[in-house]
Amino acid sequence: MEGTGISWTDNTFNGWIGCTKVSAGCAHCYAEIINKRCGQRNWGVGAVRRVTSEVNWQKPLKWDREAARTSTRIKVFCSSMADVFDKEAPAAARERLFELIKATPNLDWQLLTKRPENLATLLPNDWGRGYENAWLGVTIENRRALTERIPLLRMTPAAVRFLSCEPLLEDLGLLELHGIHWVIVGGESGVGARSFEIEWATSIINQCRVQGVAVFVKQLGAKPHHAGDPLTILSAHGTRDRHAGDPAMWPAALRELALRQFPLEVTQ
Repeated sequence: MEGTGISWTDNTFNGWIGCTKVSAGCAHCYAEIINKRCGQRNWGVGAVRRVTSEVNWQKPLKWDREAARTSTRIKVFCSSMADVFDKEAPAAARERLFELIKATPNLDWQLLTKRPENLATLLPNDWGRGYENAWLGVTIENRRALTERIPLLRMTPAAVRFLSCEPLLEDLGLLELHGIHWVIVGGESGVGARSFEIEWATSIINQCRVQGVAVFVKQLGAKPHHAGDPLTILSAHGTRDRHAGDPAMWPAALRELALRQFPLEVTQ
């Protein structure tokens, strides 16, 4: 298995690279920063989305064989450097992606989008009640995204529906999680990171517990706050942890946030 630094998945796969910013959560897009650092220009309206190599496209087939051999399912976060449901994504590559998903039944594909309004037209014709090994998720960074995106996700058939509340930018208030199986929570890291209040995460966790939804707290981010005061989270080496992704290093009062559940571990 190839591995990744993203704690809620096993591998990442990008069939193409490039996107356009669409909401507040995109302001400090790490993928765009990486793209520019590599001398590429695949971001923005009209920018060409770059299809990745044939060698890269063969990797999920290898992972699937490994998963079958070990009888262990492998989670694959699809398009960490793009959005599957971006209308400017290469149509042929998207069609090939869905064929690849069907050809790798031992992988659980995690498809995360900020464009759920495109699901109805861009999902494949044979989607039906959803592919058994495909999870659909939407990013929920603020209340506006909550209002606009969850209803569209909820009406779309999927084996697993999930929310990625990362970067979480404000208190989401009361959540209605019917039809949602998993919630990821995380603060922002990287250049220009915005503040993350621990109380926002606590509220989500408590509501997930009550409603029987799995919750995965990924990180506190570069600017965590507790009761309005900034926190400095150290790494195991004693240096400042700009991701704050190791629950063992969180203050004792916050370690209850170290819930790292996956869908189906909690009965809804």
